[in-house]
Amino acid sequence: MAQRHFQDLLSKLELPQDDAALRWVTEQNHRTMAQFARSGRFQQMQQVILTSLNDQANIPWGDHYHNIVYNFWQDDHHPRGIWRRTHEALYLTAEPEWEIVLDIDRLNEDEDANWSFSGADLLYPDFSRALVFLSSGGDACEIREFDLLSKSFISDGFFLPESKSSVAWLDESTLLLALDAGGDTLTTSGYPRCVRRWLRGTSPLDAALIYVGETTDMMVSAWHDHTPGFEKTLVHCSRDFYRSCTYQLTVQGRLEPIDIPEDASSGFFNDWLLVTLTTPWQIADKTYPAGALLATDFIAFQQGQRNFTALFTPDMQTTLQGYSSTRDYLLLNLTRDVVGRVDVLKTENEQWSCVQTLALPDFTTISASGIDMESNRYQLVSYGFLQSCSLSYGDLDDKTLRVVKQGPECFDKTDFQVTQHFTQSLDGTRIPYFQIATKEIAPTGLHPTLLYGYGGFEVSLTPEYLGTKGITWLQKGGIYVMANIRGGGEYGPEWHQAALKQYRYRAYEDFAAVANDLIRRGVTCAARLAAQGGSNGGLLIGNMLTDYPTQFGALVCEVPLLDMTNYHRWLAGPSWIAEYGDPDVVEERQWLQSYSPFDKVSSGECYPPVLFTTGTQDDRVSPAHARKMVALMQQQGHNNVWLYEETEAGHGSAPENSQVAFYHAMTEEFLWQMLTER
Repeated sequence: MAQRHFQDLLSKLELPQDDAALRWVTEQNHRTMAQFARSGRFQQMQQVILTSLNDQANIPWGDHYHNIVYNFWQDDHHPRGIWRRTHEALYLTAEPEWEIVLDIDRLNEDEDANWSFSGADLLYPDFSRALVFLSSGGDACEIREFDLLSKSFISDGFFLPESKSSVAWLDESTLLLALDAGGDTLTTSGYPRCVRRWLRGTSPLDAALIYVGETTDMMVSAWHDHTPGFEKTLVHCSRDFYRSCTYQLTVQGRLEPIDIPEDASSGFFNDWLLVTLTTPWQIADKTYPAGALLATDFIAFQQGQRNFTALFTPDMQTTLQGYSSTRDYLLLNLTRDVVGRVDVLKTENEQWSCVQTLALPDFTTISASGIDMESNRYQLVSYGFLQSCSLSYGDLDDKTLRVVKQGPECFDKTDFQVTQHFTQSLDGTRIPYFQIATKEIAPTGLHPTLLYGYGGFEVSLTPEYLGTKGITWLQKGGIYVMANIRGGGEYGPEWHQAALKQYRYRAYEDFAAVANDLIRRGVTCAARLAAQGGSNGGLLIGNMLTDYPTQFGALVCEVPLLDMTNYHRWLAGPSWIAEYGDPDVVEERQWLQSYSPFDKVSSGECYPPVLFTTGTQDDRVSPAHARKMVALMQQQGHNNVWLYEETEAGHGSAPENSQVAFYHAMTEEFLWQMLTER
């Protein structure tokens, strides 16, 4: 009877909004908050974090539209935020005067709603209208047309109810629409599979079809490239996470495929087609390596020519992370051993050359992006573990570059230093990691240490400002470590592919190797070593729990995947089969079970304390993963297992700064209690 009751509970926990499930979540939240959200230390950390989030000195990151800069801002007076704008000349001053365009808190009050702002798409070229995206917590958005002159929603304008539809302006009267209307309009991953041309004043269901994907595809989308003189409309179909095809929609209405490898990605710079490779590509007698960036004349390519120039070729240490452009220059954002640099490229007479390289010392992340399509101005963003964010503006015409905004320093960095270390994984692969600690750290093996990792989807972890963690962690005697394990993109596509599917275990071996190296070097010991990760990084932490339980004193597992034999049944789960494997295929189910924490956790094992967190509104990774794992472990008799579920959060952070501060203070209080008070 008890077992039947427990199985019934697990079934209910798979339903995000089930009443019984939410009552269980409330009980778990109360238990967790009573333990970790009551102490004076928690309250102090919460206030420090909240003060930093609301600091008026924070950089107001902006989007440029001609000479107007738009910014979305949240603080204690605007919990849900304001969308605002100012003239660029004012933006560059220390204290710009802002004009509020849309007040989300007032909107929620007027509509008795719970909206969060999820961005806007402005109409080119005069930017007098926008498509505004409003979310109730997850990825799904309600889309409304907005008049930027009157600063009001257009009552009879374009409108779509909350869904995973995507839209892009074609012109003032026409949208490119990938429609989520449920049923056969969706792929098995829950995303739109049809692209339509939606005319103003008509129903989206009646919009003319441009492209129809298969239900087994991941998703489709479309957009218009407005680059003057090089305008084009493009339709993109993602077969899965790593295979896709892109088409150009001609003026005659034909879809012409862009014939590149299905695992490559395409981009455009004026008359050039740019191709980024994830596997080697042989063209005639020449083979271009994985990770390379190639360029060719787009029109000539569509006519059958295959003459490419390699703009970037990776080596064992250097990787392309992305690119941007100004009117005449291409900006390559690179990392060398996970430290950033920017190469500036220009073409003259169809000959490419690198005309400038931008780099900063001290393990800094930098990235450059063009400000607009009409000039050669660009912005450079830089930061490091101990360096707060800096925003600089440059002009490649006159070679100027100056800092225009500097984020506040949250803590005194004088006594701390960043060091990069390398260790060997079980198969001998060299794994880098960063360590942030006091300059005079003694190898006592007793320092509380937090190890962070991700290791999936070719996502690179690069140095980022520690902010308030400098106060709540470093200044309290803690050490922070970030591991660059396989599965990520720190060393290009092959680094990612080395931990795909049945080889996922390599990411976990890498992470465990870093943990072992920290202990070997006398930085910490197992009892004082914690690990933290979210989403795919939550799966990483779940495997640390089940496979390496004696190496850690505490674990924080955020918005995780954990039930890997059922993940494909929930929400966007099918879209990740290319990363993990298909549980419905016998052979693949076997390897999935080998790294499925929910299937491996046992009543007979002794596990370190673990805090699982998730969001009720998460419509990407189901909260069922964390809920079921906690219920199972508690049913097995494990008492030091905790859950916190933010009822208003999706897959990202909670919508208000006060909720974000509460969450981070609570997770750090958990770590301090588990690492220093047990």
